Amino acid sequence: MAGFLVAVFALGLAGCRESEQDRPLTYEPGVYGGKPDTALTDEQRRELQHRGLNQKF
Repeated sequence: MAGFLVAVFALGLAGCRESEQDRPLTYEPGVYGGKPDTALTDEQRRELQHRGLNQKF
């Protein structure tokens, strides 16, 4: 009986990993639940435009 209780306790602790804390448990289809993206700077926008122009055929 004591071995069973130790096993149950060990399994309970395994579910408490730090990487699993504060993660969403429910998902709403079509809704992004992550952190908002950071805005691009004007320099980053220009660089992306330049790269896009280089890829046109």
